[in-house]
Amino acid sequence: MTQSTLPYNSDDKPILKTVILGAVIVLAVSTLVARLCWLQILQNGYYKSQAIDNSSRVTFLRAPRGIIYDRHGNLLATNKQSLSLIAIPIQIDHAQDLANRLAKVLDKPAPEVLAALLKAKVSGSVLPVVIERDLDVETVGKFYDQQLFLPGIDILPDISRNYTQGELTAHVLGYCGQITQAQLKRHQERRMGDIVGQDGIERLYDSQLRGVDGEQRVRVNANGKSLSAETAKPTVTKVAQGGQPIVLSIDLDLQRAAYDALGERSGAVVAVDPQTGEVLAMVSRPSYDPNVFTRKITPDVWKRINAPDHPLFNRAMSGYPPGSIWKAITLLAALENHVVDPDTKLQVSGGVSLGGFFFGDWTKTTGLFDLVKCLAWSRDSAFYQMALKMTPEMIKEWGVKFGAGRPTGLELRHESPGLVPDSEWKQRVCHEKWYPGNTLHMSIGQTFIQLTPAQGARIYAGIGNRGKIPGLHFVKKIGDRQIPIPKMETVKTHKEYLEVVLAGLKAVVASGTGGASKVGGVEVAGKTGSAEAPPAGSKTHAWFACYAPADKPRIAICVFVEHGGHGGSAAAPIAKPILDKFFGQEGQKPDAAANVAKAAAAAAKAKPKKKRT
Repeated sequence: MTQSTLPYNSDDKPILKTVILGAVIVLAVSTLVARLCWLQILQNGYYKSQAIDNSSRVTFLRAPRGIIYDRHGNLLATNKQSLSLIAIPIQIDHAQDLANRLAKVLDKPAPEVLAALLKAKVSGSVLPVVIERDLDVETVGKFYDQQLFLPGIDILPDISRNYTQGELTAHVLGYCGQITQAQLKRHQERRMGDIVGQDGIERLYDSQLRGVDGEQRVRVNANGKSLSAETAKPTVTKVAQGGQPIVLSIDLDLQRAAYDALGERSGAVVAVDPQTGEVLAMVSRPSYDPNVFTRKITPDVWKRINAPDHPLFNRAMSGYPPGSIWKAITLLAALENHVVDPDTKLQVSGGVSLGGFFFGDWTKTTGLFDLVKCLAWSRDSAFYQMALKMTPEMIKEWGVKFGAGRPTGLELRHESPGLVPDSEWKQRVCHEKWYPGNTLHMSIGQTFIQLTPAQGARIYAGIGNRGKIPGLHFVKKIGDRQIPIPKMETVKTHKEYLEVVLAGLKAVVASGTGGASKVGGVEVAGKTGSAEAPPAGSKTHAWFACYAPADKPRIAICVFVEHGGHGGSAAAPIAKPILDKFFGQEGQKPDAAANVAKAAAAAAKAKPKKKRT
C-alpha cells in the first residue's frame, strides 16, 4: 500500500517570499506612518516648544515699581528707562575667562565678576540674571566692542528707580538695591538680580510697590545673541503688572523749607499734624542721594555715603538727651503729684547744692518766679526744687503717658524707643542705686534720658491737643485703599494743672527764650532746650519743640541741632521759616480767607478806642 502525499508545486516558493516581503514593507510603512503621526500630531506641541526654545530666549519684562507721591501729588519716587547687563545661566561656560574679559568692560575686579557669574550659573534660572544695571554709555560701548568674546552675556532694556527729590526725602523713602542672599532665602518667589526696597518706605512696602514682572521671548541666533529689531520682534508671553502707587503725608514744600532751614548743620526736623498724626516733614542732615544705589557705586560715592558724619543715619528717629524741652513734662508731673500748685512761686538763683555737689542754673539772675515764668525762662534751679520732692518714677509716669520711651507709630525701621529711666533701670543697667542728684538731672532732661525728635514732635502735639496724643504715620493711601488714621491716645490731666504748662509754653515764645520762632498773626507755643552731650567740652545739643496756633494747633514741630549750642539761638530760628511756609500756605485756602474777611469786618465795626488798644 502506497502512502499518499500532498502534491508540491515548486512555483509556490517565490509567492511566499513575495507575501512575507510585502508584509514587512507594510509593517515598516505602518510603523513610519504611526511614528510620523506621533511626532507630527500627538507630540506637535512638545517639539514645537523645543524648536522655539532652541531659536528664542525667555527674558523678563521688569514691572514698573509703584510711584510714590507727596500729599499734594508731587512725585517723590518714579521710574526711568535704563539698560542692564545680563547673564544667561545655561550659556555660561569657562567662567574664569569670561569673568576676566567682563571685568574690563565693567571696570570691576575679576574675582567680584566671577563670583556674580558663578552665582548666576548655580541658580539654574531659565531667565536672565542681572549682573550690572543702569549702564552708562561708556560701558555699553565697551560691551559691544567685546560682544563676540562674551558668550552668554547680553544687554537688555530695563527699568530703574528715580528719586526725583534726591537728598531731600532720602531718610523717609529709603532706597532700592539688588536682592541679597539672605532676602532670597526668605522670599523663594524672587530671583537673583531682583531689585527690592532696602530701607525706608521702599523696604516696608516693597511687596505693594514692586508689582509682578512679565516675560517675553526674543529670537536668537545659534550663538544665543539677540537678532536685530528689523528681523524679529519680542513676543510677550506674560504681561508685567505695575506696583501700586503710594501717597505719603509729606508736604514737599514744608520738607524743602525744613531742609533749607537746617542748612549744613547736623540734626533733624520733624513736623506733624497734631489732629491726625500725619508727618508733614521729616528731615535728617547730613543726607545722601538714594539714586546712587540704582547704579554702580564708585569708590568716591562709597566713601561719601560712609563718611564720618554718617549721612545714612536717620537722626530724626534716634535718641538724644532732650534738655529743657523736657521741663514741660517735669512741671506737669510736679503739679499732678501736688509738689507745687498753680499759684506756687519759687525763689530762683544760680543753682542748688545737694550732697556736696552744686547743680548750677544756666543764668545767675535771681528772683521770685511763678511757674509760668519759670518755664518761660527755663530756670533750672526752679526745676531742681521740684525734683527734690519727687522720685524718678513720678516724672517717668507723665513722660511715658505723652509718648516718651516708646515708639511713635512711624512706618520706618530702626526707630529708637528712647529712654525714660527710673530706679529699677539704673540698678539693672548701671548696677548702682538711684541718687537724688539723678532726679535733679532728670528734671531738666539731662544724662540718662533719651528722646527722639519724632517723639518730641509727638509729645508737643499731645500737649497742644490738651492730652490727646496722635499716632505718627506717613502713608495716606496705597493704590485705591485709603489708610485709616491711627486712634488717638488720651491722657487724663487736671485742667487747671495743664493750663499752667500751656501758659508757660506760650510765654516761652511771647517773652522768653523762644522768641526767635515768632510768626506774625499766629500765636506759637513751645520750649527751647540745650542738652550736654559727649565729647566733653563740645557744644550742647540744641532743641526747640513747638505747636501753633497755641489754642488749637494745626502743626507741631521738633527741631534738633547736633552740638548746635543754645536752643533759643540755634534751634528756634529753624522753626520760623517752616511755620511761615505752613501758615502762608494755609492763608491761601478758602476757609482761611473767609476767616481773614470776618476778622477785617469785625475790626471795621470796632470803636476807635478799641482799635488803638
